[in-house]
Amino acid sequence: MRSFLIAIAVLGICGCGIGPRFDLRHPVYMVTEKSFWSGCDKDPIGSDACRNSRISQVKAGVNQWFDPFDEAFRPQLFIFYSKDKLPRNRDRTNEVIYLKIESGNCGYIAGGKRKAGACYGRDHLLSKLYIVFEDASNILPQAMAHEFGHALGRDDNDVPKGTGSVMSYDTPTNVLLMDIEMMCRLHRECPPRK
Repeated sequence: MRSFLIAIAVLGICGCGIGPRFDLRHPVYMVTEKSFWSGCDKDPIGSDACRNSRISQVKAGVNQWFDPFDEAFRPQLFIFYSKDKLPRNRDRTNEVIYLKIESGNCGYIAGGKRKAGACYGRDHLLSKLYIVFEDASNILPQAMAHEFGHALGRDDNDVPKGTGSVMSYDTPTNVLLMDIEMMCRLHRECPPRK
């Protein structure tokens, strides 16, 4: 009994093996951290256009997961530019995901080159969920869709090679019907599809 209680305490402290639980009947909230906008002030297209472009890339990645669902039941995504802008009366069923750029935080080195341009995880000190991009050039719909797939409970390469699934490192393309079906097996509250 004592060993069982120690194991529960360790899991509670480090969060090991305990991922977030997203309920697709409730909104998903994301907050951009200051680093997410780095470089926009010097972007030739202008700061506002740079910001709008980055947000549109994030939305395009998330929408790969949400578009297959009937519009009346489709999960909602809300992105805020600051934690202070989150509505106080918001639905708190789902954890907030923070977006940031932080070089050297993601990926692994193979042959002297970093392989991953984005990653998903929890900051255990602050207990925040993050999607981190290595740099602004990695803020792409495919990278966002892959990392958001982790938030939905999917694992890397949890599909057969060569399928083109966004969760595959082999030849990722988009979120496929197979991805939606796998996600819906993890989420009993999966909305009706088109």
